[in-house]
Amino acid sequence: MQTLVGTWKLIEARAFDEIGNEAPSPLGPTPMGLVLFEAERMIGTVADGRPAMPPDTPQRAFFSYTGAYQFDGETLITRVDGASSLDGFADQVRRITFQGPDHIIVVPLSRVLDRSSGLELIWQRIG
Repeated sequence: MQTLVGTWKLIEARAFDEIGNEAPSPLGPTPMGLVLFEAERMIGTVADGRPAMPPDTPQRAFFSYTGAYQFDGETLITRVDGASSLDGFADQVRRITFQGPDHIIVVPLSRVLDRSSGLELIWQRIG
């Protein structure tokens, strides 16, 4: 089984509507994100990478959490014990697909960024 241990950088975020058509990403065209996996714990943050905007513009997306995790080679379950918002204090469940040793596609199966489905996050191992 491949390992998640290491540091990963978010390089692309794609969103899809209910019937599978690509939709605008809640993280904008230049998403930012880092996740660090140690042997038993992880910490991750994703954010909209657009520059700061005028006060009358909708807020930018930001989400961060940490906790112990389990990974069976396909499903990642993080038992959250710290989060950037109260909504984040729930188990975070993700489907992981490796695209070689240094790229993964992460599909959230639990609610994140006000969505319960239709997200695909592409991460690159950087350390």
